[in-house]
Amino acid sequence: MPSRSRFRPPQFSLQTLLIGTAVVAASTAASVAIHRGQLQLAPIIFVHYCFLLFAVGPWFAYLLAECLPIAAPPLRTAVANMILLALFVATLKLAEATLPGPVILVVAVAALILWTPQYMIFFVWRMGD
Repeated sequence: MPSRSRFRPPQFSLQTLLIGTAVVAASTAASVAIHRGQLQLAPIIFVHYCFLLFAVGPWFAYLLAECLPIAAPPLRTAVANMILLALFVATLKLAEATLPGPVILVVAVAALILWTPQYMIFFVWRMGD
């Protein structure tokens, strides 16, 4: 019977590719807008990409936590929850800085509607596996 190692190697797979693509897409959009001299457009583009990432927040946080070399599933879940909280705060601050109107309501309702089913799938249902 093989012994279980406490060290978990990084997961190089489609998960890593999806996360890397999301990060590169957000930073590339902002840098292209800045390079073209459209400085007022760069924050809006970055906010829209952040909203796209925000829409799949629990999925993104779950995949990112699964890519970390952490052996304990409860610890990975805790890290994913911290990533989710950081994503919510970053999106809220970014939206407040660039979009007009009551942004807190939009972000809170979007989180409630978009994140609840995803959270149930990736954290509640997967914890039973």
